[in-house]
Amino acid sequence: MQRLIVGALVVVLLIAGGIALFPRLVPEHEVRAAVTRSLQRATGVEPRISGEVRLTLLPRPAIRLEQVRLDDGERAGITAGSLVATIRLLPLFYGSIEIAAITFERPRLALEIGTNGIRIAGLPLYPQAPIEERVRSPELRIVDGVVELRTADAEAFDTLTAVEASLAWSSSGLTASGTFEWRRMPVAATLVVADIAALRSGARSGLRLRLEAERLRLGFEGGLAFRNGPQAEGVLAADGKSLRVVLSGLGLDPLTLSGFGPFALKGQIALTPSALAFSGLSIELDGNIAEGGLSLKRDGERVLLQGTLASETLDLTRYSRLTAPGSPPASEWLDRSIDFAALERLDLDLRLSAKRVQLENTELSRVALAVAVKAGRLTLAVGEAQVFGGTLQGTAAIARGEAGMEVKIDASLANFNLERGLGELAGIRRLEGTGTLTVVLESVGTSFTSIWRDLAGQATLVVTAGTINGINVEQVLRRLERKPLSGFADLRGGRTPFDRFAVTMRIGGGTATLDEVRIESPLVRVTLTGAASLARRDF
Repeated sequence: MQRLIVGALVVVLLIAGGIALFPRLVPEHEVRAAVTRSLQRATGVEPRISGEVRLTLLPRPAIRLEQVRLDDGERAGITAGSLVATIRLLPLFYGSIEIAAITFERPRLALEIGTNGIRIAGLPLYPQAPIEERVRSPELRIVDGVVELRTADAEAFDTLTAVEASLAWSSSGLTASGTFEWRRMPVAATLVVADIAALRSGARSGLRLRLEAERLRLGFEGGLAFRNGPQAEGVLAADGKSLRVVLSGLGLDPLTLSGFGPFALKGQIALTPSALAFSGLSIELDGNIAEGGLSLKRDGERVLLQGTLASETLDLTRYSRLTAPGSPPASEWLDRSIDFAALERLDLDLRLSAKRVQLENTELSRVALAVAVKAGRLTLAVGEAQVFGGTLQGTAAIARGEAGMEVKIDASLANFNLERGLGELAGIRRLEGTGTLTVVLESVGTSFTSIWRDLAGQATLVVTAGTINGINVEQVLRRLERKPLSGFADLRGGRTPFDRFAVTMRIGGGTATLDEVRIESPLVRVTLTGAASLARRDF
């Protein structure tokens, strides 16, 4: 037993001594050469190592290098605080150094998407080893890195921080996975490129990309090529808990304070250097589903979004609310100055059709409308919509003016059911018949309160073959004729049929003035005058 213990101790001491002496026996230039060959084989760029080089065997065989740079000698390239190269253990016994993985610690690099490909710090990082040797190329890893994302024609850039990633070459392609933070949002990413050589020659390569974050999940599968810029086609799918949050992260603000919550989209995309087009697109937003196509084009500094969407049923109630949950009271929000920024960042040309649209308590059917934003001017045009049994047509325009926001509304509602229409719009339920309403309004103001207060324009209502419920004007007049001193007591009840009911209303300074109200029938004629305050809602 004693001999066995002594023998074991001798073996342990020999192994420990070998481990301690081995790094001193391997020349530093061989270590540098092994790392240099591996990096050049994996990236296509020869590294510059200006710091210390250390070889260690515990806890695993590895080479640590300080002050490593990958550049072309002229432009700033990739810099790393340190580099650790993990060594394959078995070849060490034969006196050979083979690198299994290379880890960049705290690297900083710029990723530039140009017309002919993706370059890192101006360097085309592609493997130079023959295809049969790439499977033995070391895996590249990034720990606590920073990446600047740029496009060749733009000065601005995005920054990815806390980058933890691994890159591995296959026989012809590349697989990368990792995590990073983008605008304080943690993201997990996976990328698979099928044919790196095809991308280098301008040919198409298969591509799979997946991004997962708390706010957004995005996946793409298709093909990619660089021909005077990136070109791609394939299937794109995305979903998230709040489209409003995603748009805010991209620097875009929705035009309404409510809505833009859970969303999902899926469709076939075609990407060119100047446009992105969706076909066979299915969009779900706040429970609403629409199908159609969209295209996003760049015109100088501005972006144009065009599209046509169709839906069976849409509920737009949440987009008509003045405030979002948790926001200030409506009275405070209405007095705020209007922000035009959302109208000035994007040009829009969107056409929408739906069999049924719900807006608060009002239901519309067979709706065809267009929304356009051009040079900061928003236009909403209703080509046709069925509501209250009639046909609605009109336009509403909002634009920046010298004195604030300019609002213009021109609409008509023809042959609608008077009892249903006036009942839902104004709470008036004592009129029956079929009427036509025409409204022309305009205003200027810096807040919604001032716009409402300074509203000006004209409205006309013409009703044919209707009835006033709650009073019989003929009986009232005959009673007053017989008993003039009886006053107006007990005049309620009955109905007053009429052939024509015409109203002309002039609006100005927040007050609607009734220029003329005429009720005509074979037996009676009634005229009314008066005014209604739009702000106080009294008559």
